[in-house]
Amino acid sequence: MNETAPRIQNLGGVYLIDTDHVGRPGTIGVYLLPLTDGTAALVEAGPGSTAHTVLQGIRSLGYEPAQVRHIFVTHVHLDHAGAAGRLARETGATVYVHQRGARHLSDPERLLASAARVYGDSMDELWGTMEPIPAGQVHALFDNDVIGLPGFNVEALDTPGHASHHMAYLLGDGTMFTGDAAGVRFPGVALIRPAVPPPETNLELWEETIAKMRAAVPERLLLTHFGEVHDAQGHLATLPERNRTWAQVVREGVEAGEGHDELTARVERLQEAEFDALNLDEPTRRKYRVSSDAAMTAMGLERYWRKKWEVG
Repeated sequence: MNETAPRIQNLGGVYLIDTDHVGRPGTIGVYLLPLTDGTAALVEAGPGSTAHTVLQGIRSLGYEPAQVRHIFVTHVHLDHAGAAGRLARETGATVYVHQRGARHLSDPERLLASAARVYGDSMDELWGTMEPIPAGQVHALFDNDVIGLPGFNVEALDTPGHASHHMAYLLGDGTMFTGDAAGVRFPGVALIRPAVPPPETNLELWEETIAKMRAAVPERLLLTHFGEVHDAQGHLATLPERNRTWAQVVREGVEAGEGHDELTARVERLQEAEFDALNLDEPTRRKYRVSSDAAMTAMGLERYWRKKWEVG
């Protein structure tokens, strides 16, 4: 267990708690939003393996866990919602999630079995346990639902593309919590990487999502991977081209009959070329490699193309 004080940033009244996932700082964040009645809300829960770090972060900010009354997860993937059950038990909070993901929070067995097939023996180290949440603590959200909190309204935006059960959350001051819908980007770096894992990547839906996010006119984006983006419109305008670039590289390999290892190698070559073009340092390269994994990218985009061709 990590006993060191968690890394926390004040981003204009919203606090970013670094989960320090498997000893890699700056890759997965959880956001704490102070409310005007002395309670707090979280956006994202982080992996189950980092629940203790999030709880330390809550206390470091002067709150007891019982003062966290609301937890919003953007979707039910383990890096975003894995700790939701543990945090719900420790805090008693209501957990808000896309209506398609609600059943997985109450009964995560199927979700965990699917992840275990991908991660194998690394499952526990990477993601820890995902506890079920009593149905009475789960609040299913639909597009444009508005949750009134003390001092804030939170609007839920249905944002598929990365996953069918993905929500972004918009505050009245223009802050938008994007989960994976705005891709992966690290502070001070211009590079946006796609977040296109299996099994639900859908680039057509994603482009509709990006248009919807832009139409909401956010003032800033808060990414789970990782941190604050001030040029919200510029970032979102660039994202469709970034997704298409990576998708085309994988498409060419699939059309050439390449297997998974060869497709992964294609993604790695593109990845390293982009790193070299920006002269990124090795720590930043590692963050991108683990947050937008080449093997998962190849797998997700191969599946996307094969599904698309079957339908077409």
